Amino acid sequence: MKEECRYGSNCRYLSDPTHCDRFQHPTKTSLLGSTAHPSDQLSNKNLDTSSSSHSHTIHDDDMQKAYSIGGAIALERLSQQDQTTIKTMRDDAVIVVPGTYDHIDRVLAKLNIKFTIVEQHELINYPFRTYQTVYINCASKFPKEAAYRLREFVEKGLHIITTDWTLRNVLQVAFSDFVKHNGQSTRDEVVGIEVVDPNHSFVSGFVLAAKHAQPQWWLETASHPIEIVNKEQVKVLIRSQALYDKYQSDAVIVTFDCGRGNVTHMISHFYLQRSETPNARHKMSAQQYAQDIKASDNITKLISKDGQNLNYAQIQSSSTSAQFIYNLVSNRLNSTKQSTS
Repeated sequence: MKEECRYGSNCRYLSDPTHCDRFQHPTKTSLLGSTAHPSDQLSNKNLDTSSSSHSHTIHDDDMQKAYSIGGAIALERLSQQDQTTIKTMRDDAVIVVPGTYDHIDRVLAKLNIKFTIVEQHELINYPFRTYQTVYINCASKFPKEAAYRLREFVEKGLHIITTDWTLRNVLQVAFSDFVKHNGQSTRDEVVGIEVVDPNHSFVSGFVLAAKHAQPQWWLETASHPIEIVNKEQVKVLIRSQALYDKYQSDAVIVTFDCGRGNVTHMISHFYLQRSETPNARHKMSAQQYAQDIKASDNITKLISKDGQNLNYAQIQSSSTSAQFIYNLVSNRLNSTKQSTS
């Protein structure tokens, strides 16, 4: 029997046979008949975000172009040393655990970051190395034994990056002394975000992007808001007032050390599918964003060639997401290099 898709009849993957082979979709209601989350019982009017003149669902071709341009912008912000470090990194320095809904592997591939795929069930016996970083995609299920084993290796030096539902089925299982799901579920919507600590190396790309227009963050249907249990050790890197007003949690990206390792978690997904244009600047062209951040001539030419159909908000979102990933990878590679030198 197939598991019911978290998106119901609003699912954007209805044309993806690999998704539909695993999930069933109701034919009438959206989330009203879904058993995924009782708190998702919203009206059809509230769920119909696609009808808004301010929202934009990114088709796959547009998304690929947005990440190509956003990745190029982000790469230029890295030092030559960091660029070289990423190009020469080990094949197994980054581990990706496939999930149900997020697709960090697609983003990493677009950014030319090498990675190794390890399935959920393989984590129980996988020979982790402390120089590795494990990216865990949002999934509907996750083996508890694997979550406990991740905690064991994080304490020894492993780093993990998690998204959305991993809050409940990984972190709340094995790191419940740090964070947990606050019990609520979001709508499919886009919220404004702000940097809490502009000096933190993970979020440098967001500071520049916010100079002329507030960056936006896409929340998936039924994304899990974060409740911070250990307020002394868990740092909020990115917050959203709109998220707090609606769901009593403002944390968008959090990070904390655990033993000799680290955990970084974000609400929603790495893989961008929707942007929103809440103000006039977000509706402007991708070229305007390039001008605002004083991008190079190469970026301007790239946008002229491949980004004519993309707007300011799309490039802002893809470039900040790409910068965040590059920052995570380069910081981790540099720290492991220093510890082994």
